[in-house]
Amino acid sequence: MNIQNILIFEIPNILCILQVMKKLFIIILVGLLPILGHSQTKKVYLDSIPRFATDSTLNTFVINWLRKPYRLGGSTEKGIDCSQLNKRLAQDVFKINIENTCSLQWETTPRVKKDSLQVGDLLFFRSKASPSRWHCGTYLGGTLFVHASNKYEGVKVSSINEPKYISAYRGAGRPTNL
Repeated sequence: MNIQNILIFEIPNILCILQVMKKLFIIILVGLLPILGHSQTKKVYLDSIPRFATDSTLNTFVINWLRKPYRLGGSTEKGIDCSQLNKRLAQDVFKINIENTCSLQWETTPRVKKDSLQVGDLLFFRSKASPSRWHCGTYLGGTLFVHASNKYEGVKVSSINEPKYISAYRGAGRPTNL
């Protein structure tokens, strides 16, 4: 067999084999990506959603609001601030009405010691970033609280034992009828 025959008869066969190998590689790669955790669409199973509190209504509320954007003065899922998140949670989960701003929430709730916190208590912090100098969230149990953090992180769950919250902690209040 001369070179001309090889070029004429064998190269198309080699190209065909390479195309088949390429398709097999893509099929195998697409099949392995979800297993390796690199899927574009991750499947979420109900048992993999973290439970933040024993109250399922509270958990549903928190999960629904996680990662929603922060917006100063906002009160919707398009953007919400910390005091309005407290207000919305109190209304939707505990069926109680509280004031609109952190400072008014502070003024209208009786103080609660940190070692006596109950789920639903309001937590208050000093904030240099806020125009009002206040930040607030709602206690979920253990060391966790939910809050509309800032424009970069949005609504999130944090620990009151994080250094920045330990140093900024002002106190806690318990809404009436909680």
